[in-house]
Amino acid sequence: MPTILGSSNGLVLIVIAVKSSEIFAFGTRLPANTADSGDSDAHGFGFDCKNDDYKVIRIESSDPNEEVSEASVYSLASNSWKELGIIPYHFPLGINKGFLLNGVLYWIATGILSEVLVCFDISDEMFRDVPLPYNSLDEAEAPSFLDLGVWEGKLCLFIKNHMENSTICTHQNDHVDVWTMTDNKWSKHLNISAHMTDMYYGRPIQTLQNGEILIEGGPRKEEEGIGFISYDPQLERVRALKIHGDPDEYDVDTYIETLVPLNSGTYVNKTRKKAKTKRKKKTDTDD
Repeated sequence: MPTILGSSNGLVLIVIAVKSSEIFAFGTRLPANTADSGDSDAHGFGFDCKNDDYKVIRIESSDPNEEVSEASVYSLASNSWKELGIIPYHFPLGINKGFLLNGVLYWIATGILSEVLVCFDISDEMFRDVPLPYNSLDEAEAPSFLDLGVWEGKLCLFIKNHMENSTICTHQNDHVDVWTMTDNKWSKHLNISAHMTDMYYGRPIQTLQNGEILIEGGPRKEEEGIGFISYDPQLERVRALKIHGDPDEYDVDTYIETLVPLNSGTYVNKTRKKAKTKRKKKTDTDD
């Protein structure tokens, strides 16, 4: 099944597995990365506003026993890959797409001593990391599941805590801790415990205009498929959103429409500048 690796300015990056190889496509096929040595552990996609370019990040571990990975970046402007070298992080196996917010891609990975939030600036092509708001070395404090998303315009971390033994699981004491990050510092935003016994909470997707948060999830009896729930933090109310005619398997990402052609050489900034120039000339003529 095709998998969405990210969306930026109306362009969507998709990976399609064909005979154990991978084809990246967002309206066109990307050239093969000659440095590929196996399956990628993490990907990312976003717009470089400083250089007016779209970039794809590919990360893979050459040795699963070592806590390091190799990173490379593809530039749409040059239609080529560039090696970024070794980075001191180990990413979970499988397709682990980076979460994009304000020109930075984020992943949760294992650093030298503990799990960290890995940040990649698309324009500067630099990696850095931020500690997570819990001690991942302490198994008693480690949460059951983690998800990155956006909450009211800020990067947020969903820490989903399963508090019971699996043999007597009722989800009675389950809860989700929501943390938001500002200036690389975490702050506890709220705690979600509404309908945890009968509702599954997944990845936070987007803040809606009415203040509710759109989240992947749904009734636990339908947990195998992807659905949506809407959570109202003011009323602590959760609603399952039904999608009629949805397929058995699908992926979800945010998407904004665009009229800019992929291979135009001008994607965002230059287009806006031209529009402003035309409006100014028209005003001078009218005067």
